[in-house]
Amino acid sequence: MVGDESIPSRHTRDATGPRRTAAAGAALLSFLLVALVVAAAAAPHAAAAPSLYDLQKEAKRTRTEMANLQNDLQTVGQKLIEAQAKLDEVNQRLTRSRIDLRRAENELDMQREILARRAATMYKTGDLDWFDILSSIQSLADIDTIRSLQRAIADQDRRSENEAQRLARESRRLERQVEQDHEEAVAAAQEVQSQKVELDQKLAERSAILQDVTKRIKKILASGGLGAALAMAKNGQFNQLTWARALLVAMRFPVTADNVAAVTAWEMAEGGHWYNTAYYNPLNTTQSMPGATVFNSVGVKAYTSWKQGLEATMITLKNGYYGGILDALRRGDDSTAVAAAVGASPWGTGNFSHLL
Repeated sequence: MVGDESIPSRHTRDATGPRRTAAAGAALLSFLLVALVVAAAAAPHAAAAPSLYDLQKEAKRTRTEMANLQNDLQTVGQKLIEAQAKLDEVNQRLTRSRIDLRRAENELDMQREILARRAATMYKTGDLDWFDILSSIQSLADIDTIRSLQRAIADQDRRSENEAQRLARESRRLERQVEQDHEEAVAAAQEVQSQKVELDQKLAERSAILQDVTKRIKKILASGGLGAALAMAKNGQFNQLTWARALLVAMRFPVTADNVAAVTAWEMAEGGHWYNTAYYNPLNTTQSMPGATVFNSVGVKAYTSWKQGLEATMITLKNGYYGGILDALRRGDDSTAVAAAVGASPWGTGNFSHLL
C-alpha cells in the first residue's frame, strides 16, 4: 500500500544488521592485519646461522687481513729498528756532548782559577816586585820591554779566557741541540712502538676471529651429513664446485682436490641442472623422490630442491651398484680413478677422464 511505503519493510530492516556486522568485521580484520605487520616489523629478526660457504669466505677474508697486517707489522718492525738505532746514535751523541761540555766548563774554571791566582800573587807581592823591577831598570828600553811582556801576558790571558768561554758556550749549544734531537728520536720511537702495539692487537683480534671461524667450519664438516652439505650453499644456491664439495661432505668422503675435480668433471659430463632442466640433479640420477618429475625417457628426475637432489644422489650411490665409485672417492687421491670407476659402473656417464 501507498501509505506503507514510508515505513521500512521487515526485510529492509533485517538486512541492515548483516551489513553492519560485515563492516565491523572488515574493520576488525584490517586492524588485526595492521597490528600483525607492526608487530612483525618491531620484533627482532632471528639471525640466520652462517653457511659453510659464508664461514669459509670469512676465513679467507680474515687470512687476507692477517697477511696484510703481517706485512704492515714487518714494515713497522723495520721502522722500529731504524728508530731505535737513531735513538741509540743520539744517545751516544748526547753522552759525548755532555762530556765535552763538562770538559769545556772544567777548562774555563781552570783558566779563571789561573787568572785569579795570578791577580792575587801580583796584588800581594806587587810593591816589592815593582820596586825591585824599577831598581833594576837600566834604561827606558827596559821599561818598554817590561810593559810589552805585561801586555802579552794580559792578552794571552784574555784569549785563553775568551776561548774557554767560547768552548763552553758551544758545548752548551751542542748539548741543547742534541737534547732536542734526543726528544725527537724518543717521540719517533714511541710513535712507531705504538703502531706496532696497535698492529699486534689487530693481528691478535684477527687471529681469534680466524680460530673461531675455523672451529665452526670444522664443527660443520665434522658433523657431516646432509645438513653440513646444505650449509655450503651460497644464499641457498650451489654452483658445480660447491655442489661437488657438498656431496663429498654429505657422504663423509675426503674433500680433496682430486675428489672435488672428479665430481665436478662428472657433473659436466652429465650436464644436470645447469645444462638441462633436470633441476637440482647435477648427475642426472633416476632415483624417485616425492614430488619429483620425470625429465626424459630414461627416467632422469627433476627434483624439488637441492636437499632432495642431494638425498636422491646419495641414495643412488649407496644402492649397491656403485662400490667402485665409492671406493675411489673414499681414497680421495686419484681423480682419474674416480672417472674410470664411473665409466665401469652402470651409471651410464662413461669414463670422463678427458675432462680432468
